Amino acid sequence: MKRWIQSGMTVLLAVSFVLLSGFRTQTIIHDDGSETQDVLKVAATAQGQESLKSDADEFQKRNYMVMDYSNDNGEGFRALKTITNEGANKSSVDRVVHKTHDGLLCTTYYIDYAYTPQSIAELRWGKPMPENGVDLEYIVSFPSGTGVTCNSTKADEQGSTYMWRLRNDVPSAIRLQATVWHKLFIYIALLLIILWVLIVFFMEHKRRNVISWKQAAHLRRLEGLFLLIPLCIVAYMGYEYYVGTHITAGSLAKVSQQQQEELVERREEDKKVQEADTRPEIATDDADTTDMKTEIADIAGALRRLNQSYQNGELTGDEARRQARDLIQQMESLKQGSTGLSQANQEIIRQVLGRLLREANRIGQGDASRSLQNATNQQGNDTGAADTAGTPTKSQHAGTEQNDSHSRSDAGEATTVTEGE
Repeated sequence: MKRWIQSGMTVLLAVSFVLLSGFRTQTIIHDDGSETQDVLKVAATAQGQESLKSDADEFQKRNYMVMDYSNDNGEGFRALKTITNEGANKSSVDRVVHKTHDGLLCTTYYIDYAYTPQSIAELRWGKPMPENGVDLEYIVSFPSGTGVTCNSTKADEQGSTYMWRLRNDVPSAIRLQATVWHKLFIYIALLLIILWVLIVFFMEHKRRNVISWKQAAHLRRLEGLFLLIPLCIVAYMGYEYYVGTHITAGSLAKVSQQQQEELVERREEDKKVQEADTRPEIATDDADTTDMKTEIADIAGALRRLNQSYQNGELTGDEARRQARDLIQQMESLKQGSTGLSQANQEIIRQVLGRLLREANRIGQGDASRSLQNATNQQGNDTGAADTAGTPTKSQHAGTEQNDSHSRSDAGEATTVTEGE
């Protein structure tokens, strides 16, 4: 390709990147093996910009650096995330690019991805922002000197940048194979080969000047051993060249393993995001539960004091029932106010309030039984006085025992309320 054509394509792609469409994502492969995902989303309307806020929040929860961004197409945000070489060896940032080989001399990147309408959601890219006839511009950038074969229609060969313009209504395949050569290690390997060859030449020159036949034979054996070192380096370079430029069954097995690891990482990531979303609700729920427990404890204490006053005869039945009805109304209000709590807390509060309600209702019933018991005791006392003066009758003994039993029953119920509290 002529030089002026390459320069023209470079300028054309540079201008297209300046005038970006509404939704662009780019994976940048660095020389050191680390990766950066750059997601740009802008909208021309205020409604579209408002809808982008939720996407920006999602990227921020997933540890992206989110920045405000604006260009000729509108305003929005830019999300950046870079992972180190160690992290990039395990999986890619955006689940599209995979590594099939990562060696000293080269690293191979492989893409065989089918873009569908569900891809944006599966890749955690938020909502599509259709503009200029496409829903997404996907770009992959490699260091200069990378050997790439792909089905991209737009490519900047000089900068190793490749772009796909994708639409949801037209499923497309993204295919790419790229070999990034680690020039420093290649130069070191070539330098070692040259160094060892020079050492062998020096040994051969020394051997020819040696008079002793045994010493000359020993130097010849050393020369053979030294020649094995550059041969091993050349063999390793040939191996790396083959695995770095060919997709084999082992390479595809590595891709499948990475996809499984990415699935596990995605589930863990979603779990962390979900925990981050529910943490404020849990904190609010705990605060509300604490306040409600305090109110329940106050009601239980008031009910216990009311029960004691009623048993001691300090309150009449009507007064006790009236105060009990007030406490019942407070309990009903608490039960209605517990609808915003979690299901477990609601169930516990309902159980406690249920016991307190039964105790409050029992206070009114206890007044009727106590009146009936007093009448029975009075009748027994009259009968005993008519028969024998100063001698207690059986009905008096029965009344006394029944009163004691009733008092013990009320005390037991009050203890139950205190424990439920």
